[in-house]
Amino acid sequence: MLLRVDVKAKSAERIPTQRLREFKLDELGLQEVLYGSLDRLIPDDELLTIMRSRKWQEEPDLMALDRDGRLYIFELKAWEARSENLLQVLRYGQIFGPIGYEALDDLFRKFDSSGRSLADAHAASFDVKLPTEGYNLEQRFVVMTNGMDHRTREAVRYWRQRKLDMRPWIYRAYRDADGGMLLEISPFAVEDNPYEDVAQGFYFLNTNIRNSQQDHEDMLQNKKAAAYFSPNKQRVERLAKGDVIFLYQSGVGLVAMGTVANAKVEKRAYHNNPQHAEEEYFRSLTNFKRLGKPLSPAKIKNVTGINHRFMGTIFAVDGESGRALAKRITDGA
Repeated sequence: MLLRVDVKAKSAERIPTQRLREFKLDELGLQEVLYGSLDRLIPDDELLTIMRSRKWQEEPDLMALDRDGRLYIFELKAWEARSENLLQVLRYGQIFGPIGYEALDDLFRKFDSSGRSLADAHAASFDVKLPTEGYNLEQRFVVMTNGMDHRTREAVRYWRQRKLDMRPWIYRAYRDADGGMLLEISPFAVEDNPYEDVAQGFYFLNTNIRNSQQDHEDMLQNKKAAAYFSPNKQRVERLAKGDVIFLYQSGVGLVAMGTVANAKVEKRAYHNNPQHAEEEYFRSLTNFKRLGKPLSPAKIKNVTGINHRFMGTIFAVDGESGRALAKRITDGA
């Protein structure tokens, strides 16, 4: 729901929701918008995206795994009140529900150009090692639908009442003052994240040491914040000039701090391999300070008062916490 507030009168009125056709946008167009924003819509500390649909293939729009190996099947429907919104995602459950680790690994390798196995990527994302028989024991179905689509939402509720784990992922479209389109959609959350909207110019960035010691050393020696391969590399694009970046080493703690030096993302081949052209996105950092002794998660909690999860590639911290950490480092961690 979006409200227009009259501050003087202390009153509010609800802004009406629009259908996509009011903006001459079709389902494919919305899907392209969503695909371009996956790094913001699918939190990488909760879900590992393993594939997205290809043309002429009977595949879901997206599939992802959570920490426990559950398979999430996404159907991103833009049209409202169509029965196939649910029937299609159930059809994908019938196809992909029975497959085991080897088939999932094969799918993942088709979409991930880093050369990692699914098991390695999952272990790096969640810091757990699942046995191959631990993948895809359960499925969860996610259907994207317009907030006005009451029929699909009623059907989702019907199936949930019958113990089928089906979830709506609701978007709402509004018209702005200039006649353009505003899209309201929250990131898909496995669990509630109270810090998802706290970005105030302070970020933690993982140095990728679990995947590559070389990446870790490169960031520290060359004073930069980097990420590799889609969708992780696109997360570097959200950083802005002047943002403060805390480099975090998995299993150790905060190891360095710097400030984003320029507004443009720099790109290069991963490990200078021409087969992986532009698979590294990075930002140069100024005012760089490497800590003599890492600031452990326990000490970070002591400084900020927050028990952060350090599994994501990049995540924001609130301004108060960011300033407290920066002061601790500047004064001598």
